[in-house]
Amino acid sequence: MANIDVYTHGEKIGALQKEQEKHLFSYALDSNTALSLTMPIRLESYAYDSLHPFFQMNMPEGRLREAIDKATAKAFGSDDLTVLVLLGNNQIGSINYTLAGMLPKADDTFELSLENLLKNDDVNLFSQLLNRFAMQSGVAGVQPKVLLDIQEKDLDRVTYPISSYIVKSWGNEFPELACNEFFCLSLAKESGLDVSPFYLSESSKLLITKRFDIDDTGRSLGFEDFCVLQGKSTKQKYDASLESCANTISLFISIEHKQKALYDFFKLTVLNILLRNGDAHLKNYGVLYQDLPDYTQGTMPKAAITFSPVFDIVSTTPYLANDTMALSLTGSKRWPKKKVLLQFGKQHCGLSNKQMEQVYKEIEQAKIACLPLLSELTDKHKAFGEIADKMQQLLTVQAS
Repeated sequence: MANIDVYTHGEKIGALQKEQEKHLFSYALDSNTALSLTMPIRLESYAYDSLHPFFQMNMPEGRLREAIDKATAKAFGSDDLTVLVLLGNNQIGSINYTLAGMLPKADDTFELSLENLLKNDDVNLFSQLLNRFAMQSGVAGVQPKVLLDIQEKDLDRVTYPISSYIVKSWGNEFPELACNEFFCLSLAKESGLDVSPFYLSESSKLLITKRFDIDDTGRSLGFEDFCVLQGKSTKQKYDASLESCANTISLFISIEHKQKALYDFFKLTVLNILLRNGDAHLKNYGVLYQDLPDYTQGTMPKAAITFSPVFDIVSTTPYLANDTMALSLTGSKRWPKKKVLLQFGKQHCGLSNKQMEQVYKEIEQAKIACLPLLSELTDKHKAFGEIADKMQQLLTVQAS
């Protein structure tokens, strides 16, 4: 496959092609909407030896990529441009792909309501979802996941319009990871961080989160992770520092949202270290925005750019005892002491001592409120017990 069209909200904005070993993206001459914060509209094509970081952002990994390749490689091939086209409309963010000259088409929907999906105890359910929806799941991450459009119901059984969700499972090497992530997201939410609605299935086999890149009207928002914003490939997602992430926020977040974004980023950093989340890499931070009209020749757009809700928070050391931080701080990936974090908050996030004290207070209050949840999850899901014990130990005896 050599040439595909790139759309946003039904408008063709450009074309992506591969010539020999180079990938080229060219804007349509009449386009007034930019693809990315890092790729303003211009006449010259953007050329990369590998796929551009923006186009790599939603490329499936791990089990999801394996499922797509298995289903399509024989008939269509398995190069990256083919995968982008096959995933078509169902991408995180507002960008879609088609074969050159073709229009975007609608995707399949899921018959089960959210309520029934959460109650389903079929041990093979996720495999069935993966087989059916892998082809419309443009979402990155090694952890098995699919994108679904499913129905919600309120307490009066009134059906709402279909909403979009990410449904995750896990491999045998990470037992009860859904319970782990459910607790970590609960702690983040309780601490005051913005977290999209999330649910744990009654079987504990699935974690379901509502997509935050689609607004209440059903319109897709622009999303870019920090790999894209730092010009790095997916393979380089660990090759950065927390200092560089704070700088990325300062460079890209709109001025009216910047102070809150840096405060939340510092809080998320403290929380990740408390939980020993060794997978907080560049692809697990991002920004959201509406369209980027008139973003030409590097002029910063007028659209509001905000720090995205937090996502993909897990405690990794219960599985990998010697795990380290994903990103470095002061040149090291060792878990830092509080003194180092306070210096980081002051120098790179622009926070006062009072603000950082408030962060620690909010996290401590959230920890106290959420610790009983570990016992509740263990009572309901016995297999989570060993992991929960290790997580509780982290939260209760970890020195600051």
